[in-house]
Amino acid sequence: MNDEIKEITERMKTFREMLLLPKPNGLDFESWLDNFQEQDEKELASRILNHFIYFSDDLIDQMLRTVVGRCGYYFMQNVPGWNHNSFTSECWYSFIQGENPDDATDSGYIFTRKLREVLNIPDKRIIKFDALFKKLEENTSTPQNVILVDDFVGSGAQTDDAWNKHKLGLKNITLSELQNRYNHRIIYAPLVVNDMGLLRIERRCPNLHLEYIYHLGLKYNLFNLNSIFWAGDSCLYDRFLSMMSKIAKEQKIPITGGNSVNDVMGFAKQGLALAFHHGIPDACPAFFYWNTENWKPLKKRPYHR
Repeated sequence: MNDEIKEITERMKTFREMLLLPKPNGLDFESWLDNFQEQDEKELASRILNHFIYFSDDLIDQMLRTVVGRCGYYFMQNVPGWNHNSFTSECWYSFIQGENPDDATDSGYIFTRKLREVLNIPDKRIIKFDALFKKLEENTSTPQNVILVDDFVGSGAQTDDAWNKHKLGLKNITLSELQNRYNHRIIYAPLVVNDMGLLRIERRCPNLHLEYIYHLGLKYNLFNLNSIFWAGDSCLYDRFLSMMSKIAKEQKIPITGGNSVNDVMGFAKQGLALAFHHGIPDACPAFFYWNTENWKPLKKRPYHR
């Protein structure tokens, strides 16, 4: 093991001891590095690990408190008489639902539970996505205040669909139409937003107010030569691309140009290197979570988003 690899792994072990990183069953960087047999590839993998972003559960809780607090500033400017008590008495909470409403692994359910346990939001104020439509329909003369919580926005496709395509409730219209007709105040409050998703939401969902904590620009994409991983070094970048092509073929990881949620470049070629305590999003290349007899994951992917 060369000095750079040793330095990075020792640093990550220190972070684990300080509880900044989880135990190996939560983020197993030792086993993941062992997937790379050649020294050249192990050096590239270590370089990627050095910039890998991990959000612990405690950090997620604090980020959730912060982003909901920011929503309060927006309501203070737009809702007469809004105060701290209004969070529990004059606001509805839900989440952006995926394609399958019965998917119990959707991370939205994790965050609605955190609203109750971390922010002490009453159960009656936390409603399912389809129930939100009914609630907004019942209050056509009184604009309602809504916060949609989430952990991560990747491509923005799911948010776009939830805002502009899903038609629910008795009126069978979209959230966008409900907002336009009755002036409901709806805020989407994810913790982390990728650049691709941010641009799509701004373009496709102009009436959906957005609050977030972290914005990930193009410099966080592994497949960008000028990213934080390669810093414009074309030699390093070319070696990385060759390694990824080899891994994809050997491990039978889909090569679909970003069309598959398990794509070698991540869904929509987002190429992100990050994970949350509860899982890793499909915006990340599959080699981070691929799990076979001869490939061990850095982080297992038990949830969908």
